[in-house]
Amino acid sequence: MSIRARIVLLSTLLMFVVLVSVSLGVYQMLARSLEADIDRRLFDVADSYREQSSPGIGLGGVPVLHAPEDLDPFTYPGLTLQVADSRGVQGLSAEYPIMLDVPDSVVESNEAGDAVYYTTVLGEHNVRVISAPLKAEDGTLFGTVQAFESLQPMEQALDQLKLFLFSGALIGMTMTALGSYLLTGQSLRPLTHITEAVRSVGQSGDLKHQIRTPATNDEIQQLAETFNHMLSRLDAAFNAERRFVGDASHELRTPLTALRGNAEILLRQLESARMNPDDMKEGLADIRDEAERMGRLVEHLLTLARADVGWRPEMQTITIEKVVRDAARVATPLANDHHFHTEFGEDCSIQGDPDQLRQLLLILLDNAFAYTPAGKTITLRTSSEGGFARIDVIDEGAGMSEEQVNRIFDRFYRGSEARNGGTTGAGLGLAIARWIADCHAGHISAYSKAGAGTRMTVLIPLYVESPEEAQYAISRPQMLTTRQSSAGE
Repeated sequence: MSIRARIVLLSTLLMFVVLVSVSLGVYQMLARSLEADIDRRLFDVADSYREQSSPGIGLGGVPVLHAPEDLDPFTYPGLTLQVADSRGVQGLSAEYPIMLDVPDSVVESNEAGDAVYYTTVLGEHNVRVISAPLKAEDGTLFGTVQAFESLQPMEQALDQLKLFLFSGALIGMTMTALGSYLLTGQSLRPLTHITEAVRSVGQSGDLKHQIRTPATNDEIQQLAETFNHMLSRLDAAFNAERRFVGDASHELRTPLTALRGNAEILLRQLESARMNPDDMKEGLADIRDEAERMGRLVEHLLTLARADVGWRPEMQTITIEKVVRDAARVATPLANDHHFHTEFGEDCSIQGDPDQLRQLLLILLDNAFAYTPAGKTITLRTSSEGGFARIDVIDEGAGMSEEQVNRIFDRFYRGSEARNGGTTGAGLGLAIARWIADCHAGHISAYSKAGAGTRMTVLIPLYVESPEEAQYAISRPQMLTTRQSSAGE
């Protein structure tokens, strides 16, 4: 069943329940009100007769009731009285020639001094009756008076009310069904457009297609905007994946080509029995270098693949100075003709993985060595500030443009200087460095100007005992980085 049909059915059913409940309540309330009004009139007439009548002695000494000649018991039209005393039942109106029979149970209640209401049938109609005792001042029962009124007018009014309520409920349910059908169709029309757009995207595979957003300021507009945002993110993710695959294929193709070329040269020399030791040494060295390059590339790809599926390193409490000293010891042989030195500030503890942090620092130092001319200085510095351990890698290289600074952490990105300069990196190191910083709830940023060198800054939250302090520290890396960059300018 469609959403539209379900809404129409449920709204109509709800309206049916509401109308039936209201109709029953109105009917019962009016019926009780009319019945109470009849009972009040019957009581007034019967009580008036009792007050104006007096007991007396008739012929033969029989007690009888005497009513004044000017008694007018018919205060209300359609209401009739009859009196039962020692002379029998006497009607006081010619409207009902058939006298009303009084049940024995009612007579017993009258003899006990109680007035009784009851409903009975007289002729072809129901009548409402009050039977009240007639007593002398000393309490002697001389007879009873019955005031009764036909219920036909009340029943006719209630029948008309039932017809009116039934017709109103039928009209109300019909209008509800029709109105909900039209309104639901109008409200769901944007969903139809969204469905058609999604089907079009699924058939064409064009994630750049955007859904027309209705200006309804409701959940449907939010759905369309959210879906457009999702399409944009999916398009960006697929484009990044295509670039990743293309760049990975390109980066792997170069070492594989070199390996195959050197192997073919060596095989031809071996087959022709004209093996040159120098050529063999050079070819094997090239094979070794390309294999190492491809190994690093594959290792980086595996690291990023693990990051993409949510793998995170195990954390432990470590000191920042120990991690930096280990990284500096490994990086020292790579300095070659550069001046490399370290500066240690106050030692502090952090929660982290020492191997991953060491890899992060080696990536930054390797880039600094690769893009800094010989004879220049590269500094590795530690400090603590505002609840964070701070590590700076500062070089005196050529620096970068603003466009490069904004993109250096993208996968496979290499600036034109790097490509023209013949560096062997694949453009994955800084992407891995950023992932490692994120794993440690930290932040990595770059500040550079063309011709003025580059400063890479890593912020890692200090280890604190209080969870509230830790949460406060984690929430501030971006703010600190912005302030530090502004200070550097």
